[in-house]
Amino acid sequence: MTFSAGFFLKGGNNQSNLAATLTGLGTTFPALPGGQIPRVAMKRASLIITIILALGHGADRVVAQDDTWGKATTRAAEFYAASDVPKSQVELTKQWHKIASKAWGNFGPLEFWIVGRSEKAARELDKKYCSVRKQKDPGIHLHHCLNRSHNFTDYARGGNAGLNTRRNERDKWSGFIITMSGKNPGPKEEDYKPVVLHEYFHVYQQAHIHSRKEQTRESLNQPNPWWGEGGAEYMAQLLYSRQKGVRANYLKEVMQRKLHSSGSLQEGETIRDIPYGRRARIAYDLGAWFIAFLISKSSEEAYRVNFFKALETRGFEGAFLDSFGRSSKALLEEFHNDFLSLTRHSQLKIIP
Repeated sequence: MTFSAGFFLKGGNNQSNLAATLTGLGTTFPALPGGQIPRVAMKRASLIITIILALGHGADRVVAQDDTWGKATTRAAEFYAASDVPKSQVELTKQWHKIASKAWGNFGPLEFWIVGRSEKAARELDKKYCSVRKQKDPGIHLHHCLNRSHNFTDYARGGNAGLNTRRNERDKWSGFIITMSGKNPGPKEEDYKPVVLHEYFHVYQQAHIHSRKEQTRESLNQPNPWWGEGGAEYMAQLLYSRQKGVRANYLKEVMQRKLHSSGSLQEGETIRDIPYGRRARIAYDLGAWFIAFLISKSSEEAYRVNFFKALETRGFEGAFLDSFGRSSKALLEEFHNDFLSLTRHSQLKIIP
């Protein structure tokens, strides 16, 4: 299983809406590794693969001291696991986080919470999770934390993976919380590895947005999935394809399957138009292709380094224009009108 679609859980600004990005694979799409969405995930479309800015409780706005947000750190990620999670899965997760942080920089504070298949063990892990939340931010209400809308028992039942970005105007603690699970994908599946990379690239994206204002963060990362999810998916698959032992044609195989979504575009529709929800897989798959398209017309550095470096100060469109030489509107039009009309053979030429 691997990442293939991003759907946003929209909710109020309270702890009960603490949610996560989810990913999974199933029979909804062709049962091939890479680029598919799970049946269970589609049933819970609003809960799949996205970044949730969970706003904490507390009447007072706080100003973080020693705020090092967005700066690479030597601080190690923290790893927590349910009692039924094998040590081998924890070590596998650590291994692929290390690969990601070495390639893209070590950003944090970052926690990994690894859930198994036992709901009882997941409930116990939830207690630990909320204890850690309370320890790091005394303003957190344990009741709201334990009864949040998507907790570890949901992961035990449905599997998948997710990221919770905590960065807002209330919480004293800012950081990233990645959740991995025991199925969809499980640790024995190849897709587990690029899933870890995908979630960590979301950390990279969000680390480059310093603002605590939810509206600003959403605007800079774009409210619809084409940009954030497309970027995380392509960069994860690209990095995975470069690892020792991965078959030579892996990336082309994954990206070719994603092109199937082009047949689901409506007349005159662009990937930018598609919100999180039941059709988000189109923006997710073709968003990955748009990032590949951008990189082919500029460079990997232009996307991963230059764009994100300029994002906070120049805004999305300004950073886009500076990095790629043309507006997002113009390049999206070229992508839809010209690139998607090419033969598969011609399209795949831009994939390394």
